Amino acid sequence: MLSDFFSWVVFLSSLGTVAFAWGLFLSKMGRTSPKDEEYENFEERIVELMGQFRQISSVRLQMLDKKIEELRKLIKEANNLYASLCIQETKIAEKIASSDEPQSVVVDAEEYQEPAKMKKEAVIDKEEVVINSAESSSSSVERKILLMYQEGKTEQEIARALGIGVGEVMLILSLFRHRTDHL
Repeated sequence: MLSDFFSWVVFLSSLGTVAFAWGLFLSKMGRTSPKDEEYENFEERIVELMGQFRQISSVRLQMLDKKIEELRKLIKEANNLYASLCIQETKIAEKIASSDEPQSVVVDAEEYQEPAKMKKEAVIDKEEVVINSAESSSSSVERKILLMYQEGKTEQEIARALGIGVGEVMLILSLFRHRTDHL
């Protein structure tokens, strides 16, 4: 009987210890430590700052896109004006080359095209430009390259004729294509 009594005491004390330990464990689980609260606040602040950064960067990117579009319009307008000036320069050079005695050349208002009226392809056509020796000596290298390319010559032929590198010819042609393609 005494051994049964001690067995029951040991069993009940063990059960009480386990119940007490589980009670402490469950009470600690419900509470958050001060460090956990700091981490949660820190994470919330980081998420808030990331949201603000996204908003600010989005607004900046939109403004940048608007500025890029404005620059493209200005470049297109400048290219149109440049093409118009090249055409007029070519016409004047042709008139000067065709006359024997030096004289001032007046361009008729009918021959001049307003840049706003020019087509999107502001390129000099073969019919509008006739290259002769007097004109090609007074032209810039870039203009010579463009004119020869429009005549159907290859980059190698143009480089050989002008005495420059093929890479330079290819660069100038790609820049001109880039200007007209992206407008």
